[in-house]
Amino acid sequence: MAELLNQFIQTVEEAQQAIIESQANDDPQRFQHAQNLLLHAKEQLQEVKDTCEAKSEFQHAKERLRKLEETQHAIQATNRF
Repeated sequence: MAELLNQFIQTVEEAQQAIIESQANDDPQRFQHAQNLLLHAKEQLQEVKDTCEAKSEFQHAKERLRKLEETQHAIQATNRF
């Protein structure tokens, strides 16, 4: 359980960094990489959700993922990737 949670948190952090790089460089390939990391994090969210929902680390990472998805949608709308 703890390992799944740690992997989820790590993927969210990687997605965050990829989104920052995508936004800074206006690069479709970086955008796609960030999109893939977001999708992977969403898959991990479903795996971790049932076992860790009460943990504050999980809730924090889940909220970060939600905000990152919103940011990614805004980048997509702005840059038309």
